[in-house]
Amino acid sequence: MNIERSVGEKLKLDCYGKCESARICYVASGIAADEIDSAVVTVFESAPESWEDIPKHSAEILHSPGGGMLEIAVNYREENSSSSSRKSSSKSNGDREWRVDVHARQKQMRHARALAGAFAVNGVTVPNPGTLVNWNGRSGIGSSSTPVTAYEPEMILSCIATFRKSKTQSNSYLRQISNLVGKVNSERFQQWAAGELLFLGLSCGPVFKGKNGESLCDLTFRFSVRCNGTRTLDGFSTEVDGWDHLWGIYSVRNGVNILDNAYISRLYDRAPFSVLDL
Repeated sequence: MNIERSVGEKLKLDCYGKCESARICYVASGIAADEIDSAVVTVFESAPESWEDIPKHSAEILHSPGGGMLEIAVNYREENSSSSSRKSSSKSNGDREWRVDVHARQKQMRHARALAGAFAVNGVTVPNPGTLVNWNGRSGIGSSSTPVTAYEPEMILSCIATFRKSKTQSNSYLRQISNLVGKVNSERFQQWAAGELLFLGLSCGPVFKGKNGESLCDLTFRFSVRCNGTRTLDGFSTEVDGWDHLWGIYSVRNGVNILDNAYISRLYDRAPFSVLDL
């Protein structure tokens, strides 16, 4: 019996271009009437054990033209779905997963919360720096201070949202998202009060097949959280929205910085986050 590879070939690729299944054809010749079953087994055993990393699964007769010839196909496929399909088979359009990451970030501070101690060394009078850090001891125009590195908490909120491929490639939807980057929520959103969420942007994952067979994609939305509440500036306290900034103007009296005026500045534009469809 003679076995030759034929031109017949059929490949099925997934959305990543990876082979999911294959059919490779062979022509066997010189086969007697009672050797047909053994010919199929021989072709199957002589074929490669895998094709594009897909294991050999079965063999079948495609055509029997006579004259002791058979066209036999060897099929390659996984017993179940491919690894990429298994990973995403439980997902469907509309799935949401929220994650929180709380960590510390560095910042530079010129003013402390309060003066915790002052000591006279070598009998020198101790000037009062107020809340200045690393103050040079001078008043008026000659007063200066050097900032110190400090840490403050930062909370990052992420949402992994599963959408249909068509939505994630919609220019209209992506344009709306782009316009929200760097803005703060103007109304309550996902249990967070207005003014507390700063939208940092999103990242887009690869396209995959969902449990219902549709083409899906995960978008990961990121927000920085700063809670609304009371803030204090040198003894002055007021309610401040999370991403607004409390600051003041000082004057120097007898070598001490005195807060004269306090202000709240809105650093970021606000917009409704409902267009994110989360």
